[in-house]
Amino acid sequence: MINSNPSLDWYTGVSAAKGMPPRCPFASVHRCPRFYQSLSLLSKDGSTAIVPVEDDGLLKKWSASDLWPVTGEQASAIMGWASGPQHLRNFCPEVSFERFGLFAAELCAYSDETDRDNAHHSLGRRGAGPEDWRWTWAHVLPLHFSGCPLYSPLAHGTESQASMPRPAEEILSVKPNFHGISLDVKVLLRRFRKWLQARRHW
Repeated sequence: MINSNPSLDWYTGVSAAKGMPPRCPFASVHRCPRFYQSLSLLSKDGSTAIVPVEDDGLLKKWSASDLWPVTGEQASAIMGWASGPQHLRNFCPEVSFERFGLFAAELCAYSDETDRDNAHHSLGRRGAGPEDWRWTWAHVLPLHFSGCPLYSPLAHGTESQASMPRPAEEILSVKPNFHGISLDVKVLLRRFRKWLQARRHW
């Protein structure tokens, strides 16, 4: 079985073969929820964390989007020991490359030193080069951005319902009652509270 090395050459080669941009056009915390979630999680691995205020704002933005994962199986995750990640799952390949040098959706570390030493011995006998990811990882799942489940909705401009403007609430509405016009007191009170809050900041 040929070992696939998801390097920069591999990634850009797939892009060229498909007539696509060399790198993902949505590789930004402001343009893709998976990029954001993957980058945010890497602080658990010792990487520089996103500034808390910005992280909170991005989380609020993306968690209201219809592109945000709704189950644990869909979400990006880091699992393993406190001393280092054992399994990175559902990661953005652009983030994986920037941190680990591999365009991959999944990266699994060796379960213990014995497994790692056995793998290193086998790689040495086979004459594996230093670029072989198996020196570090037990399993890697390569991923080109075109295969990401979020790429298609992002590329076709799918927008979250939460990001779309909400229809204005009507205080007065025409309804078939005795007077023909009804007053929505709840909407009126909500608007009054907003007006009071705005005045406190004047």
